Amino acid sequence: MNNLGSALLALVWLLAAPALAGVLFLRKKESATGIECLLVGYLFLFSLAELLTLPMIYFRLPLHLLVICYGILIGAVAVAGAICLARRDVIKKLIGRPREISPFFLAALAIIAAQIVIVTLFAHFDADDALYVATGTTAVETDSIFRYDAYTGLLYEQLPRRYVLSPFPIFLAVISRLIGGVHPAIVAHTLFPPIFLVCVYCVVYQIARMWFPDDGNARGIFLFLCAFLTWFSAYTVYTAGSFQMVRLWQGKAMLAAFMLPLIFWLSASILLEEKPEHSRLLLFMADLGSCLLTSMGIILAPLMIGIFLFLELLRFHSLKRTALGIACCLPSAVLGIVYLLL
Repeated sequence: MNNLGSALLALVWLLAAPALAGVLFLRKKESATGIECLLVGYLFLFSLAELLTLPMIYFRLPLHLLVICYGILIGAVAVAGAICLARRDVIKKLIGRPREISPFFLAALAIIAAQIVIVTLFAHFDADDALYVATGTTAVETDSIFRYDAYTGLLYEQLPRRYVLSPFPIFLAVISRLIGGVHPAIVAHTLFPPIFLVCVYCVVYQIARMWFPDDGNARGIFLFLCAFLTWFSAYTVYTAGSFQMVRLWQGKAMLAAFMLPLIFWLSASILLEEKPEHSRLLLFMADLGSCLLTSMGIILAPLMIGIFLFLELLRFHSLKRTALGIACCLPSAVLGIVYLLL
């Protein structure tokens, strides 16, 4: 497939499909925005990938079966979201009223655009790609899921427990197949970084909206500072900003730069509100999606949710609300037990 066709398919599967899927989950929300729909759509993409991949690894099913099942389910939910979007009232909710744009917001957009260019044209080749990208490439070339060791090409005698429960490289392989067979290394280094970077700043903007609901200028300043300070976050390779700018195609970088801030926003807007606008299902999907990204997500996601559950208990004194919040962490609990058993 030519480059233009692959680029169009990438936009469909990595932007249009998750945004439309998010519409379905937010159809009852009074003030849903396009940004929220995109973020919720990615929660669905990641959590569905985890749900489908793990049993297929256990039953040693081929990669193409995973691609077919994943594509059909994502497509069906996206179509359902498009049907919801066709309703005029939903369109009005997503578009909203035009507002005055802050100059700080425009400056932030300029910095973000520059960062998108940099992460796309000046991709960093990380040593961890020898495992993560190579695992995705091995899956594509052998039409298998964690059957062959990416280092040696030999069959695994024992599944690598550190990685098998968080099969983000397999997500890379699935996307590679869905967009016309583009090599996983190209997908990882050229397509994932700019799209994921947009998602990261969408989360930052949602946090700004939560903290400054009626002050557009303050939201612009917040977004500008976050984008500006990211340039100077590489004083160590372990900061979220460093992961964000250097290797955003890796699952652990997505956990640090995208998923944990997203869980922060969801937890604050769901657990600490008396009548939350979002469903707790989103927190459940966030926990499950964190498990897909990296094994650290199995630990850190419920830890962050647990902090907000403690605050929720102090505020509302409701064991029922706390129990529902604990239920959102079930994926991490189950996979944590499986990890110990492995």
